[in-house]
Amino acid sequence: MNKKLVALCMSLVMLITLIPVEQASASSTADKIVSIAKEYTGTPYRYGGTTPSGFDCSGYIQYVFNKEDISLPRTTSQQARVGTSVNKSQLQKGDLVFFDINGSGISHAGIYIGNDNFIHASSSRGVSVASVNDPHYWKDRYHSARRVIEPEVTKEALEELPAGQYHDVRSNFWARTEIKRVGEQGYITGYEGSIFKPNNDVTRAQVAIILSRTLDLKPTGNTGDFNDVNKNFHAYDEVMAVADAGLFNGNSSGNFNPNEPFTREHLAVVFSRAFDLPNASQETAFKDVDPSRQSYSSIQRLAASGITTGYEDQTFRPGNTTTRAQLAVFLDNAIN
Repeated sequence: MNKKLVALCMSLVMLITLIPVEQASASSTADKIVSIAKEYTGTPYRYGGTTPSGFDCSGYIQYVFNKEDISLPRTTSQQARVGTSVNKSQLQKGDLVFFDINGSGISHAGIYIGNDNFIHASSSRGVSVASVNDPHYWKDRYHSARRVIEPEVTKEALEELPAGQYHDVRSNFWARTEIKRVGEQGYITGYEGSIFKPNNDVTRAQVAIILSRTLDLKPTGNTGDFNDVNKNFHAYDEVMAVADAGLFNGNSSGNFNPNEPFTREHLAVVFSRAFDLPNASQETAFKDVDPSRQSYSSIQRLAASGITTGYEDQTFRPGNTTTRAQLAVFLDNAIN
């Protein structure tokens, strides 16, 4: 073998070894997402559709990502708030792309598949491919993009890290400092292999566990059992502890609904009780929180205490689900 060929082979080997494992894994997941998405090409559009018999744009995205066990919210507006923001020039396969069709905000979405193309459930053509730079339509209506595929961690990288450090929370992740602090304090722990899953939604049972741990709550027997939480339930003691402390209530049917997502509105109510937040001396004018709303006072107390200030567009988005990263930030602000 001549020297030039040997040198070229060595260079290629070095290049391959320099590619981060997590980057390669993320690319693998993105390729699978794109492959799955293309399987449904030609599926008709159906308003409110979430199955292969007919999709709307967000139902299609949710269905495709769920095939790879990536949980996304149901609506386009909710999907536009998960993951991390991505510049159009930095789009990668598997990113979500959003469009403003009528000039009134995000109203359509698709999955970027590379080479300036995205696949989506079009109201006129069903599941089909289009260009984000189509000068006749999509280019002028492009709004933003979000990256929701987190870098995966291979078995070789699953060694346990110190408390508060996780393979899937990078140094530049927006909530890394708070995740690290609550992890070091043992309030919100990760999964096996030092995985945190920052963009996963939290459930009522999970919040019960975290608050019981944070506030050192124990069941007192003051609350009767819930219909849907028996003594064999993995978080029975924690659910009963937060209920006995008056932080959570069941519904009129006597159910706790432990597996339901925990919304930002629920968080405001529960945190106001848990941390005895004072009444707001000066109210915050959230566009989407009317004073007649039952949770209005709790949301104002949460904002006044600096636990959250809402979004840049002056909304609170009370019905949005709370992610593990968001909960870490809220909890860290509340206890520090």
